[in-house]
Amino acid sequence: MKIVCLVKQIPRPDAIEFDQETKSLKREGVPLILNPFDSRAVAEAVRLREAVGGEVIAMTMGPPQAEEVLHECLGLGADRCIHLSDRAFALADTIGTSRTLALAIGKEGCDLVLCGLKTLDAETWQVPPEVAAFLDRPHVTNSVGLAVEGDRLRAQRETDDGEETVEIPLPAVISVARGEREPDKVEPAEGRIDVWAASDLVGDVREHDKRFGQTGSPTRVLAVHDVTPERAGERFDSVDDAAARIRELAAEWPAGATAWEKPEHLAKEPGNFYDCWTLVEVSEGRATRPSLELLAKGRELSGKLGGSNVALVLGHDLAAAVEDASRHGAEIVNVGEHEALRDYVPERWVAAVRSIVERERPHVLLFPATLQGRDLGPRVAGELEYGMTADCVDLGIDRGGRLVQHKPAYGGNIVSVIMGRTTPQLATVRPRMFEPLEPRDAEAEAEVRQIEIGALPEGPTRVLARSDADPRPRGLDEADLVVAVGAGVDPSALELAGAAIGGDRAACAAGRVPWGAEIGLQGRSVAPRVYLAIETDAGFEHLTGAVKAGVIAAIAADPSSPLLAAADVGLSGDWRELAPELLDALR
Repeated sequence: MKIVCLVKQIPRPDAIEFDQETKSLKREGVPLILNPFDSRAVAEAVRLREAVGGEVIAMTMGPPQAEEVLHECLGLGADRCIHLSDRAFALADTIGTSRTLALAIGKEGCDLVLCGLKTLDAETWQVPPEVAAFLDRPHVTNSVGLAVEGDRLRAQRETDDGEETVEIPLPAVISVARGEREPDKVEPAEGRIDVWAASDLVGDVREHDKRFGQTGSPTRVLAVHDVTPERAGERFDSVDDAAARIRELAAEWPAGATAWEKPEHLAKEPGNFYDCWTLVEVSEGRATRPSLELLAKGRELSGKLGGSNVALVLGHDLAAAVEDASRHGAEIVNVGEHEALRDYVPERWVAAVRSIVERERPHVLLFPATLQGRDLGPRVAGELEYGMTADCVDLGIDRGGRLVQHKPAYGGNIVSVIMGRTTPQLATVRPRMFEPLEPRDAEAEAEVRQIEIGALPEGPTRVLARSDADPRPRGLDEADLVVAVGAGVDPSALELAGAAIGGDRAACAAGRVPWGAEIGLQGRSVAPRVYLAIETDAGFEHLTGAVKAGVIAAIAADPSSPLLAAADVGLSGDWRELAPELLDALR
C-alpha cells in the first residue's frame, strides 16, 4: 500500500512575537518545526506500512528551507519525500494549497493520504477535507485509530459527542488527531527527496496562473493584530474574596454582545440586499448553543447587508430545532428534513448542503466550528472551490457587502483579518464568540420554509458503531464554567454540577479526563465565562486553549507557580480544600 503523508513546516508557536511598529509577525530567528499533528500522521503511516507492507512518502509544499522537515520525516521512517517548491505556489490559502497538493497526489498516485488534524500556526483544519474534495475521494477527519482490511479502511474518530467507528473504501484521505503510538524524537535522516515545481504538475504554467498560489486563492489576509489579553494576576488568601473577584471580573467581560435590534444597511444608497445564513446543528433534537450564537450574530450581519437572518436546519425530526431557531433570532427558517440525514455521514450531508448552496446561493453561510462543522464546511468549500475562513472569532461586513473574518493563529493571541472574493462567502466560527439572544415569544415566529433536498447518495462511508462519552465533549463549548485539571487532580473529588470538565495533555494521558476533553493548542479551544485551572500545566501549549476565556482562575500548591501568574485570580494551597470551596462559592 502506498501512503502519502502531507506535512508542513511551521514556526514554533511559543516563539512567535508581534512587532507593534510594523504590525506584523517577527519571523527572523524564529525556530521552525514539523507540525506535531503531521509527525503523528507519519508515525501512523509507518505503523500501517509495518502491518500491511508498502511505501510511505512525505510530501510538503513550501520554500527551500522546508526540506528540513522532510529529513525529519525520513528519520521517523518515511521511505522517500516530495518537496513542492516554486514561487508560483507562494501565498496560497487553503483552497490554493489543497488544489496544488491534489495535483501532486494525482501525479504520484497512492492508496491513502494521511494528514495532521490541523496546523498549529494558522490553526487550519480545512486542508484534509478540501484535498479529498479535489481528489473526489472519501475522507475521515479526527481519526484516533486506523486499520486496513483488504481494500477498505476502518477508522475510529472523535466526535462532539464521543467516538464512532467508520469504514471507507480506499483510496481515501484521513486527518489524524492521535495514532496508536506517539512519534519518537528522532534525528533527521538522509534519503531521497524529489523537488517538483509547478511545471511538473501541469504542462502549461502561465503567469499569474489561477491554479496556484495567491492568484489561485479566493481569500486574502488584510491585516494582522496582536490580541493577547491582559490578565489581572491577582492573588487571594480567601476563597470568598477570590470568588467575589471572579464574579466581578466576569460581569465586566464583554462577551460577544448581540442584540435583537438589527442595524441599518451599511450602504448609503443601497442597491443590493443580501441575507445571512447559518447552518444550525442539531443535537438530541435541539439546536446547539454554537448555532444559536451564530443566529444572534446573524441579525447584525444581515441588517448591515439589508437582508434577512436565515437559519438552515437539516436532519430528521426537526420540530424542536426549528422552534429554537425561530425564537432565537432567525427571520426565515429553511428546513430540509430527510431520513438519510438522521445521522452525520459526510457524503450525504455534503451533497445536501452543496445542492442547497448551488441553488439558493446565500450571500453568507456560517457553520459552527465544531468537529462536524470543521468536517462539513471545508468539504463543501473544496467541492465548489469557494473561499472559506476557518475558526473565526469575530465577523463583520464592509461597505461593499463583503464578509470580514477575524481568524486566530498561534493559539489565538494573533488574529488575521481575512476577506474572500467568491460568493457565497463561507466561514466556520468558534463556539462562545457571541451571546445567544434571549428567546422571544413563541407567537412571534419566523417564516418557516420547506427546502428541497432531493435524492442523496448512499455514499461509500459505513458507520459501524457510535458511542457517547459522559460527559460529552460538546459540553466544553456550551458551559459558562469550565474546570481544567492536571494529571495530579482527581475530578471525581470535585462537585462539578453546572461545570464542564477538561484537562491538560498530561491529565488526558493519565486517564483523568478523556482525550476528547483535552484543552490546549493540540486539543480544544474553550471560551467560557470562567475558566478554572487546577494544577494544570502552565506552558504555552495548554494556556492558549483558554485564551478567549472571560476570567481565568487558578489553584496551585506552589505559590511561585507560573500558572498563578498567568491567571486573573489565583489561590495557592491544597486543591482538595480550595477547589470544592471555590466551586461552591461560584455556584
